[in-house]
Amino acid sequence: MVNQLLAGVHIASAAEAIAFAARLGLNTRLLFDFITISGGTSWMFENRVPHMLNNDYTPYSALDIFVKDMGIVTRESSSLKVPLQLSTIVHQLYLS
Repeated sequence: MVNQLLAGVHIASAAEAIAFAARLGLNTRLLFDFITISGGTSWMFENRVPHMLNNDYTPYSALDIFVKDMGIVTRESSSLKVPLQLSTIVHQLYLS
């Protein structure tokens, strides 16, 4: 569950970061190269962002799996009374 929490949040944050960089007028390809050698990188960032930059919308994982996995994470955290705000928001993003 912890791995899926990180994977789900990393994909969402990578997409948000690249969209923000584009709106700032930054060269997103150059930014990608910089981030991959910086502390902000993750496997999901390095794996999924090149597809985003190439407008490649081929599914590389099923969205339903992330909805399911993030749902498990948020339900379990709720039952344990552990607030996971980011995971809950990401779950809602995947649902929408």
